[in-house]
Amino acid sequence: DQRLASAERDAHHGRDEAAATGFAEAAELAERRVDRDEARYRQARALVDAGEQDAALVVLDAIAAAEPPSRRTVRALFDASKLRVNQGDPNGEAGLFRVVREHPESGIAGRALHWLLRGLSPEAIVTRLVSLDAEVGETSLGDDILMRLHDAHVELQDSASARADLERLVERHPYPQGERWDDAILLLAAMDLEQELPDQALERLERMLERAESTHLSGSYTLPGFPKAHLLIAQIHRAASVTDASRRDDADRWFRTLEDAFPTSILRDDAAVERAFMWLDNGEQARGCGILEDALEEFEVGHARRLGAERYARECS
Repeated sequence: DQRLASAERDAHHGRDEAAATGFAEAAELAERRVDRDEARYRQARALVDAGEQDAALVVLDAIAAAEPPSRRTVRALFDASKLRVNQGDPNGEAGLFRVVREHPESGIAGRALHWLLRGLSPEAIVTRLVSLDAEVGETSLGDDILMRLHDAHVELQDSASARADLERLVERHPYPQGERWDDAILLLAAMDLEQELPDQALERLERMLERAESTHLSGSYTLPGFPKAHLLIAQIHRAASVTDASRRDDADRWFRTLEDAFPTSILRDDAAVERAFMWLDNGEQARGCGILEDALEEFEVGHARRLGAERYARECS
C-alpha cells in the first residue's frame, strides 16, 4: 500500500518513469490478483505518459491475456488497441473488434465502436454496422449500433432506412434497459411531423409515456425524453387548435403536466411561457397574462423568460 501510494504521488507530480517503476513494484508485492492488475494497469498508463508506448503495450497485453478475465481485462485490451491504431498497426483495429464482439455488455464496447467508425465514409459505416448488428445486435450495445446506423442513413439521405433503424431500436431495446429508446421515439415523432402525420406522432409519444408510467422494474428511471415528449405533445395539440379550438384544453393540460411531473426539468419554463402565449394568441388576455406573470416570478433567467418578459411588457403590464 505504501509503494502504491508513493507511485500515485509520483504520477500526480508528473514523475512518470518513477511512477511506472513504483506501480511495477506494487504489482509484485500485491497478494490479490485484482490489486496486481490494478497496479499493472496504472504502470501502463504511466509508461504511456512517459512516452514508452511499446513497454506499455507489453503490460497491457499481459493484463488482457490473463485468465479468467478481471475488472481491467477489457480496458487493457481497449487501451492497447487504441495505441496500436495510433501507431498505424492493423492489429489495433482487430483488438477493437474483439472488444465489441467478445465484450459487448461492457461499458467500454461503446467507445470501441466509436473508434471502429472513425474516419469511415457513411457507406462504409453502414456496411460495418450491419455486420456488427448481426453479431451483437441483441446485446446492450445494439441500441448504439442502431442509432449510429440511423445517423449514417440520414447522412446518405435514405430516410426509409433511417426510420427502420429507429423502429428496430424501439422494438429491441425498450425502456428501462434501452438507453436510447426515448431518443429513438422522439426522432420517429419528428419524422411523423415532417411527413404531416401529427396523429401518428401523438400516438407514438403517448404510448411511450404510458410504457414509462406502467413500468415499475428495478432500475427504471426518468429518461430525458419524457419531458420532451410532454412538450411535443402539447405543441402538437396547440398547432391543431388553430382549426379545432377544443384541442387548446388538451395542449394546456400537457403543458401543465410537464411542469408538475418534472420539477427539475429545464423545459418547465418553455412549457409555462408557451402555455401563456397560446391563450394570449387566442384573445384570452387575463388567463394568458396570469400564467405569464406566474412564470416570470418562478423563472429568473433563460431564453423563454426573456421572451415572456417582452410580451408581458407589451400586452399585460
